Amino acid sequence: MKGLPGGIALLCLAAACSTTQAPGTYEAVLPAADAGERHVRVTLKPDGSGALSSTVSEQPSRLLAEGTWLRDGNRITLTLKQKQLVFLLAGDQLIAKEWDRAEWGDKGPGALFRVDR
Repeated sequence: MKGLPGGIALLCLAAACSTTQAPGTYEAVLPAADAGERHVRVTLKPDGSGALSSTVSEQPSRLLAEGTWLRDGNRITLTLKQKQLVFLLAGDQLIAKEWDRAEWGDKGPGALFRVDR
């Protein structure tokens, strides 16, 4: 038997491509409520620790929160103190699905793109 039949080979290739490693650094630049830009960075470390930082252009304040993260399939839950953000891992993106609307507004942290390899 020479190699795998075409269909099985394609199936194996598709399965390998769909496996995405979550640890890494992800960033987004969003419009800020008072004009300017809000820079958001999420870091997921291989040991399960994580961090979120957010700054708004033209403002001296910065949010930095550290905590832990867990992966369940493509669902990433980042727990920071007593707050959680839930993302969908889609390739090189973290897409916000659940967040504190009082802190992030209705649009949330948006889609963050991986910036490291």
